Amino acid sequence: MNILGLEASTSSAKAVIYSTEEGVIKVITSPYGEDISDVVSQDADGMYNALINCAREALTGEALDIHGISITTTWHSLLFLDNGRQPIGRIYTWADTSPAETVKRYRADGRFSSWFYHKTGCGIHSTYPIWKCMHLKETDPSMLHRIHYISSQQEYIFEKLTGEGVVSTTVASGTGFFNIHTLKWDEELLDMAGINLNTLSSIKEPEYKAPLCKEAADIMGLPEGIPVILGGADGALNQIGAGGMGEGIMTLSVGTSGALRMATSEPILPHYPSTWCYYLAEGKRIAGAATAGAGNCVNWFRNKWQYGFKELEHMIKSADIKKVDDAPFFMPFLYGERCPGWNDERLGGFLDIKGSHDIGQLYYAVLEGILFNLYHCYSILTDIMAEPDEIRISGGITHSDLWLSMAADMFEKDMVTSEIEHASILGGIALALKSLGYMDSLAEFTPNLGKVVKPRAGMANFYKKRFDRYIELYND
Repeated sequence: MNILGLEASTSSAKAVIYSTEEGVIKVITSPYGEDISDVVSQDADGMYNALINCAREALTGEALDIHGISITTTWHSLLFLDNGRQPIGRIYTWADTSPAETVKRYRADGRFSSWFYHKTGCGIHSTYPIWKCMHLKETDPSMLHRIHYISSQQEYIFEKLTGEGVVSTTVASGTGFFNIHTLKWDEELLDMAGINLNTLSSIKEPEYKAPLCKEAADIMGLPEGIPVILGGADGALNQIGAGGMGEGIMTLSVGTSGALRMATSEPILPHYPSTWCYYLAEGKRIAGAATAGAGNCVNWFRNKWQYGFKELEHMIKSADIKKVDDAPFFMPFLYGERCPGWNDERLGGFLDIKGSHDIGQLYYAVLEGILFNLYHCYSILTDIMAEPDEIRISGGITHSDLWLSMAADMFEKDMVTSEIEHASILGGIALALKSLGYMDSLAEFTPNLGKVVKPRAGMANFYKKRFDRYIELYND
């Protein structure tokens, strides 16, 4: 069986051809042009056309029957449509923080914040589409009268491919309009935002499929009627693609941003809004946290000081433990804070810094601060659910033995790398295989695992001492 996997991310389009006999056969990636995506927003048709062009290129020269098409997109995107279901403006991505002032006011009400959080699994933060709508309602109410439908990156792609306007449970759960307990659009929240239920798409399971329409089929050079699987959001599909549908497996992604996730049979939320909980698949939820600063902070540091990664790592490796212990602390909030504080306006930078500190110590603090932000989320999450038996780690961090070792030491867990480069899109392919009857359960999709990085003896106390100081600085 051969599946064409399509992924639209924040910055690029991707197409993968996957065979159940051979695995990944071909990967085509195409970064969006600046006119298509500026990270904060995207041109809907430009994004879709880039995705279709990737698919067409992947299929060129391949004499294969394609049995299904899967879709992977980002979480928390928002697109308004007119009465002809055409885009009004651009897609707002998770990175859009324009509602920050409105969000700040609502978040200040502790009772309301707790009510919203425990109903939706989402924090009060600019990331979520509901708050972009709330901001619009307060700042430009006339705009609401032009909006006939609310869509997203996933919905727009699926509708262009099949003609059907539906949304997956997974994507819906990241909007803020969705009740994480009933798995339905929440009428109280819709009333609050001034949104009519008919404005939103009907909700379907991620395995839902519809036939490929003639127009899209002709463009890609495929037969009309091939099943297109609705799929879900990249974070959820990463969990599936990394083999994390079973109990006790945490996925930890440290790429441009950071995230940690675990599958759970029921909604898991701490008392105080800090982590999140969305729908995954097969009746399961996914509890976790996302951070705004990770590889983007590393790139910021490298670009400012004009050093290469190898040079910077050598400076840390050549330093003794006393010099590392004396390093400053880095707050990785250069791009605001998502979890655990949900503070769009929080600033980042170095603290406890002295004139004697050198470039190596500063760079060490950056790597450590990114992990401390993630570990802070991890400590909250594992207070309300069992610690994982295993952490499967992915992203740019896997290219740094030093950073991987720091993560293993800090979390006191084996860090298991994966040989899979495209876990999210493979999660979408796993959904397609189940939808088409090739598998009975998503847990059957098991990736090849890579090297295991073990914690070093004696380092746990070192990081505990420094983490305690990080928390003091964080709470000041």
